Amino acid sequence: MERLAQTNRTRGMSASALRMSGYLCLLMGIAGKGLIQNGMLGLTGLNTQEMLGVLEQSSEAMTLATVSIVLQALETCAVPIFAFLLVEGFQKTASYKHYLTRMILVALASEIPYNLAFGGSAFVMDSRNPVTAMVIGLLMLYFYQYFSARSVRNTAIKVVVTVSALLWSGMLGIEHGAFLLMMVAAFYLMRGKPGFQLLAGCGVAGIATLLSLFNLTAPFSCLLLYLYNGEKGDSNRVFNLICYPLMLLIAGIAALYL
Repeated sequence: MERLAQTNRTRGMSASALRMSGYLCLLMGIAGKGLIQNGMLGLTGLNTQEMLGVLEQSSEAMTLATVSIVLQALETCAVPIFAFLLVEGFQKTASYKHYLTRMILVALASEIPYNLAFGGSAFVMDSRNPVTAMVIGLLMLYFYQYFSARSVRNTAIKVVVTVSALLWSGMLGIEHGAFLLMMVAAFYLMRGKPGFQLLAGCGVAGIATLLSLFNLTAPFSCLLLYLYNGEKGDSNRVFNLICYPLMLLIAGIAALYL
């Protein structure tokens, strides 16, 4: 029995493996939008009509645009992964304050690189990087836990908190913000029930797909979450803090020379 339990713990994917899968998805999105769309095609700041005009000029531009769209669609697979890991981290962290502080630092460190990679400028006022939604998600989870007792009052409070989080995400223009926050809410509601978490994640991803076809691939990443074995895995905290902002910074600088 002990050997069987040990075997079960080693099967599936650890939190670290899931995180690396999420980083790979983010990298594809950064390459698709930051390097190809904004760098190679020079479509930063153009409206839809202007973009179509550029793409009609050559078949090469159309091919690059197609690759960019596919990569950006694959990026959305990262949303369920990081929403799930946020809920897991919230439940298992030894210090909520330290966890929240680290997330805020990553959000702040990512903002200028995000603007450079996707907006072509260090300061863009109408959008925010998706880590900002994770900060809001952590605050939302805090209220969920604080008002965890079953009652009509607490349920109403949690609904208000969720709606407020979604509104803030919209007002701040956070990329994938509403999608990620709905995933966080669904995964927390179904915590401890892997099968129901899978169904809830696929349901939210399906709704997100109706709103944007870019989210079409997101339900597939929910299948990875079902393989989660509950283990932390090998992880480097410094790497986790700098990985996303560093990828954005490299893409932002590279786009200037493409």
